[in-house]
Amino acid sequence: MTSFICPLASGSLGNSLLVATDRTRLLVDMGISRKRLAEGLKTAGLALEDVSAILLTHTHSDHISAAAVGFSLARKVPIYSTEENLRHLAAATPHFRKVAAAGLARPINGEVVTIGDVAVEAFEVPHDSPGSCLGFRLTTGPARRRRAVAVATDLGHMPAGCLDQVLDADAVVLESNHDPDLLRESSRPWDLIERIAGPHGHLSNETCAEAVAEIVGRSHPGKVRHVVLAHLSRDCNTPRLALAAQAHLARRRTHPVRLAAAAQYEPGPVINL
Repeated sequence: MTSFICPLASGSLGNSLLVATDRTRLLVDMGISRKRLAEGLKTAGLALEDVSAILLTHTHSDHISAAAVGFSLARKVPIYSTEENLRHLAAATPHFRKVAAAGLARPINGEVVTIGDVAVEAFEVPHDSPGSCLGFRLTTGPARRRRAVAVATDLGHMPAGCLDQVLDADAVVLESNHDPDLLRESSRPWDLIERIAGPHGHLSNETCAEAVAEIVGRSHPGKVRHVVLAHLSRDCNTPRLALAAQAHLARRRTHPVRLAAAAQYEPGPVINL
């Protein structure tokens, strides 16, 4: 099997990203129902029993659902996140204590964790969730054919340390949450607008485009081949606006980068690494 990624759901109503290799199938977050997970996996030619582990970015309910806790227990699927996040979930969710008691709550705190044939590196990103919020860099394959996926889907800005973790990834999954004009003109309360636009909220289309330009520009030529825009706001963004902000990629005459926008309800695309 060729290694690939596939967004299963992306947005404020639930998030999950599949990263699959010959031996390992990882979910980055599971903020969706088991039914929607099964439907998304079917799109990628897989089933529930194929999932190896869940990598949890943070504790907001659109990234870990009650269904995810039940799925972990029923299928003996471990959930990896920081000790802080795992403690928060155990304190806030009685059923998650059963996950911990079953040895399925696995801490990941700065060290590289190997799951099957995937090396997992977590890094902190600036977001206002209880506990910490993580991005992930997932690497697989032998040295000459090594492939890397970098994921950062909830962050208010892109610090230099986070950007360094994303360089030279074959596929970058990065938040492009909102159009600033649509956000300001929305009917949302002003304090919520300020939170979303703030340094611990969510990346706008423009700030995402700036980050992508720096990621591609600082990476080895041709190394970044795919960029997936994630966590688009259903009220304050559209795929057209998010993709248009990345027009600088279309102007690249050498080493083109393929661009896609992940959707809330439709899984895909399947992107081979």
